[in-house]
Amino acid sequence: METVYILPGIVILLIIIGIIINNGIISRKNMVVRSWADVITYERQKNETLPALEAQAKDYKEHEASLLTAVTELRSALAKASTQDVNTSDLAAIEASTTKLMSGFNIAVEAYPDLKQANVTMALMREISELQDNIAAGISIFNSNVEAFNTGVEIFPNSLVNSMFARQTPYRPFYNEAAASSLGFTPSQE
Repeated sequence: METVYILPGIVILLIIIGIIINNGIISRKNMVVRSWADVITYERQKNETLPALEAQAKDYKEHEASLLTAVTELRSALAKASTQDVNTSDLAAIEASTTKLMSGFNIAVEAYPDLKQANVTMALMREISELQDNIAAGISIFNSNVEAFNTGVEIFPNSLVNSMFARQTPYRPFYNEAAASSLGFTPSQE
């Protein structure tokens, strides 16, 4: 008589656990997509500042022709970024272009400090620098969410529930190869 209640109780418990695991997978996926959208939003805010910087770069054009090209390349890369499509390769290209732009513009401003718009230019560079700090924080949050999601779909019994219901694949975290290679250190397991 007791087995009549135990067997359905176990089945109901397994169904509830499966629902909880599946909901956790979907919740972590939504966190990854939201944090990715935040990173792209910061990148787009940077893109709104770039036209003013581009105008300033035209004033420096006589002195630094490559600077205007770097600004244009960055704006083009930013326009291609999608808030829905999590593509860390595009983000790596954007971050590399930003680094190139920042170093080139700082050199141009330091080389020609007497230009009238140097203060405006420096203010724009500070704004872009602040946006870069926001982007770095956003990328850190994104990578943390990716780690939580990937762990959530790869560990047992979540992997079993994922393969039966949610069918989500792990995301690739953002990895800045240029920054990593400049450190000269690669973590490894021994």
